[in-house]
Amino acid sequence: AVVSTQSGHYGRGHRIANARASKPAPPKPVTEMNMVEIDKFNAQAGLISRDRWWLFTWCVMVPITIAQGVRSYYLEIEHNKHYPEPYVPYENIQNADKPFPWGDGKRSLFFHPKWNPIPGEGYLWEKKDDE
Repeated sequence: AVVSTQSGHYGRGHRIANARASKPAPPKPVTEMNMVEIDKFNAQAGLISRDRWWLFTWCVMVPITIAQGVRSYYLEIEHNKHYPEPYVPYENIQNADKPFPWGDGKRSLFFHPKWNPIPGEGYLWEKKDDE
């Protein structure tokens, strides 16, 4: 197959043709080629590789990423329908040598009242239910 050496914007047909191409044989023996001819010949392999990665990215990886994002969204929606298991204050879990430098010192930087218990106290939503 002929490798398109066009630069700049060109149609999808050139990219697909380049992605399916293999590097052609040199027009003459390499020992008879000057540096400009060698560089031009070697640029063809770069175009083939570039267009293969372009094709792989847009035809394989983007659809997989979108499908995985949709799948993760629905799994997370299902997961968030229930509350976490009741808090059990195990001694070996959530041992802190020193308190956090903000708030009451027991809540981490990414504390979420539904999903993160306060060490030694439990979930905030359990406290509200008890009151």
